Amino acid sequence: MALMEVELPPAAFDEDWQPAPHSCLVIRAPGMDTLKVPLAAEHTTLDDVSVWEWSGSAYDEGAEAAEWLSAYFGKPSRLVRFKEESEIRPTNPKYAQGYKITFTDCFPFLIASQGSLDAQNDLLKEHVPINRFRPK
Repeated sequence: MALMEVELPPAAFDEDWQPAPHSCLVIRAPGMDTLKVPLAAEHTTLDDVSVWEWSGSAYDEGAEAAEWLSAYFGKPSRLVRFKEESEIRPTNPKYAQGYKITFTDCFPFLIASQGSLDAQNDLLKEHVPINRFRPK
């Protein structure tokens, strides 16, 4: 599960947007130090990754991120970044014709209901709003 709060300028959703040299992905979790992953870092290590039935290449974000995630999740984990345009694939036209996706399992959007959010919040100490699951 990913609970996140994303704060990006509207331009960040443009296809040709590039992060500023000092920009970071900031990951926080209860009981953990903050992890900062530079967005403009040079990547040299490629890993083979699989998401459901899709397999491709992704850039490894390094040992610090892997150690942080492994400690938090309690099992070996890696943080990888989408490689490039060549890894984009079209959605199954039977379900979403004309869309392209990356690491997602099938669709480029999230469908959720108030009922599923309420059920999730019943399990949490602090309730979260729906926008914590996808950027606006």
